[in-house]
Amino acid sequence: MKVKELIEKLKEYDQDLRVVTPGFDETDLEDVVAVEPVRVVFHDEMETFHGGRHKESEHGVDAVKIDWQSY
Repeated sequence: MKVKELIEKLKEYDQDLRVVTPGFDETDLEDVVAVEPVRVVFHDEMETFHGGRHKESEHGVDAVKIDWQSY
């Protein structure tokens, strides 16, 4: 996905939402292909690490997820 495409997709969402991406263990990169709404429970008090610290949950708050795969 190119920057222009990503910006256009993000414009569809509330501009104050947080944006998240799945945690990962790889060192290589992949193209972004999905931009989708999610509900997230944020754990900002935890130390950042490569596996991710926040959890998708129906009890969470609205956020936007960008991902290299679509489900």
